[in-house]
Amino acid sequence: MKGPAKRRFAMTNEGFAVCEKTNERDFEMTKDEFAAAATSQEKRLYIAAFSVTANTEDARDAVADAILYAWEHIKELRDSEKFDAWLLHITYSKAKMIRRKNRTRRCEDIDDYSDAFSYEADTSDLEFFDILSRAKLDEAERRILTLYFMYGYTMPEIANLTGKKENYVKTRYYRALRKMSDLKGLV
Repeated sequence: MKGPAKRRFAMTNEGFAVCEKTNERDFEMTKDEFAAAATSQEKRLYIAAFSVTANTEDARDAVADAILYAWEHIKELRDSEKFDAWLLHITYSKAKMIRRKNRTRRCEDIDDYSDAFSYEADTSDLEFFDILSRAKLDEAERRILTLYFMYGYTMPEIANLTGKKENYVKTRYYRALRKMSDLKGLV
């Protein structure tokens, strides 16, 4: 059941008038604008996907799938200000689908794929993910820490993005920090 329609105000000769919200979007995005917006987020999307899949190829596939899905469903986006968060949410969903699909994959030697790794992460990214893997955090904790530290989202924003309550996000955040503080060799 949908809630009450949001109202808009329009300027008329007599002053402001209340208008019911329509189903039309407030913006149009061209192919070039979409490509520029998606390209500017590519590194962040890769980091988010990698935090879920823990595999470079799967992370690349998740980003590519997410961008394709976003382009095909761009008309569903109602607010251009939320494009980055919307694309990030799609990327997490695609990464989780890939991870579920590949659970039974056998282990392979990583040296066979070392040349295929084309994304050049800076050392702070690598150190961050090394700490996350050593702390043995679950997916929810990794996602919250990635959104907080890599993307700079606040706790209320993370709660909104993940669809969880803010207290849940804070609890998982502090629990993850506690796990990380128990690691040896971490300053």
